[in-house]
Amino acid sequence: MPLSRLGADLRRLLIAAGALSSAISTQSLAQDASTSGPTLLEPIYISTPLRRESPLVRSTSSVTVIDEAEIKKSAAPDLPSLLRSYPGVSVSTNGGMGSIASVSVRGTKTSQTLILVNGVRVASATSGGASVFNIPLDSVERIEIAKGAHSAQYGSDAIGGVINIITKQGGGCGDDRKVCGSATVGVMNPWGGYASGNVRGEADGLTYSAGASIIGTQGYDFTTPDAPWGIHEPGDNGFLQGSANMSIARDFDWGRVYGDALVARGRTRYDNAFPFDNQQYTTTFAGKIGTRIDHSEDWSSTVELYSGIDNQRNFRKDQPGDSRFDTSRYGVFASTEKSFDTGGVKNVLTGGVESYREKVDSTVDYDVNARTVSSVFGQYSAEYEALRIDSGIRYDDNSQFGGVTTYNIGASYEITPDLTLRSSYATGYRAPTFNDLYYPSFPGFPPASNPNLKPEKSRSWEAGLNWRMGVDTTVDVAFYQTMLTDAITLDQNFTPVNIGRARITGFEAELSHRFSDEWSGKVSLDLRRPIDRDTGKYLVNSDRFKATAEVTYSPTEQLDLTAKVLYGTSRYIYDATREKLPDYVTADFTALYAIDTNSRLKFAVENIFDEQYQTNLGYRAPGRTFDLSFTRTF
Repeated sequence: MPLSRLGADLRRLLIAAGALSSAISTQSLAQDASTSGPTLLEPIYISTPLRRESPLVRSTSSVTVIDEAEIKKSAAPDLPSLLRSYPGVSVSTNGGMGSIASVSVRGTKTSQTLILVNGVRVASATSGGASVFNIPLDSVERIEIAKGAHSAQYGSDAIGGVINIITKQGGGCGDDRKVCGSATVGVMNPWGGYASGNVRGEADGLTYSAGASIIGTQGYDFTTPDAPWGIHEPGDNGFLQGSANMSIARDFDWGRVYGDALVARGRTRYDNAFPFDNQQYTTTFAGKIGTRIDHSEDWSSTVELYSGIDNQRNFRKDQPGDSRFDTSRYGVFASTEKSFDTGGVKNVLTGGVESYREKVDSTVDYDVNARTVSSVFGQYSAEYEALRIDSGIRYDDNSQFGGVTTYNIGASYEITPDLTLRSSYATGYRAPTFNDLYYPSFPGFPPASNPNLKPEKSRSWEAGLNWRMGVDTTVDVAFYQTMLTDAITLDQNFTPVNIGRARITGFEAELSHRFSDEWSGKVSLDLRRPIDRDTGKYLVNSDRFKATAEVTYSPTEQLDLTAKVLYGTSRYIYDATREKLPDYVTADFTALYAIDTNSRLKFAVENIFDEQYQTNLGYRAPGRTFDLSFTRTF
């Protein structure tokens, strides 16, 4: 990327940041209504990307945490809508709620971003994408977005980053009660409604949580009349989903036993030019059971058994036949962790193994329908005064194409207690999907797959800083670059081959500030230059710029008002014609009102000015939507 071009882009970003900061100088970032005045925040601990608990502020790579409070005050009705406004995350959808949604990190493809639910893989082994539209927000407690390559910890797919969706966990109620919970009912426009409930508690070392939800919406016509390939079918595209989640854990003198699970089943109507199907059942499941054995105060071991399922059945009502693409994945993870001090250095050594088998059950006849991945990994972390180092190495053996070794090294340095620099370098890879390798060809046509494909590989680096300028202001900045080789692209016959090369250079910045007890605000900028190194052109279907500004006004302890504006730039959709989808601007509004200590009303409007735009060619993004809900805690 020419330095002059990058410099010009950065100057525009800084000007935009200044304008956005000025715009929110009388606004505020949403915070809990009970908080008033400057407060010292408790340290935030994350489990992603190291697969063990570590402080967020000392992470050697960029990590974004979305907590339950942020989810509650968002106008987003579903997970894709929530994720789209965060720096580094790109979301494109084939319509509104219940439609296929592609989520990726730092300009990579959807299949190059690893999606986890409680640490469990949930992506389809045929398409490579996860059914994020089928993961209900009501089940989510927090989301951790670890950016950059993390294959040294997680193996395949973690090229652009890892998104770990953590469901509601058990625990105390914050007072003397042993059991507590909440129930929510709501209505939406376009016509729809939902209901959810959750109970959590603790007793004699046992913590637990259980919840369920149901949501249905009439939807709208997702496609435009001029949608490509003649897929448009007049009529609304509705969505109906039911889900349940649970978590349980028990502490013992020798360690801990735990388990959690999420299951969701949704039905979506979509447009299709072919007469075979236009409705889809999607089943998503992620579950695990595990134990942690504490050998001593500084040595513990963990063993987990887990399963992830992504099942899709496509059909057309009142017509015989269907198409199925079902993925089942079963695995075991075991690790041991030892901490020790040497000459003032705090050391943490981690080693482990992982093995999982994924199988495809489909109406499509794949030549091979199952594979096993077995892995061994090691990690080393060290802290000496202001310096922290994280490193890792992992070897994956895939029964289809052999072995891959990945590694990472990162450092953070605390210049002052409020200013931390970080940098990291990592390699990553993505295994070809069953579609890439074995999807059968139509008679008389060139091959639609290639069993000789190799894994895609990446090298990436980043440098950033986190600066807490007092208790009211925080700035986080990151520069990064990802180099892709052996990328899987389609040749002139539309057969997948390993010839692609790409370079994605980017800059992310986020500023949050609390102006007073009532007002605070946040702005973020996301500049990206995704280049095909073989042609010198921008990569198709990849965001190049995004900016958000968010403000919240809390005039009383009972009322929070939040407004958010998002600007997304155009993206290229075809290599040959260089056709682009246009820029767009959306605005959201949320009002939270506490009727009393146990009752809350929420009113939200997404896309308040009814902006008409597309993130996939031919598919209408949601227009203005309304949401009114009532929540009662007990």
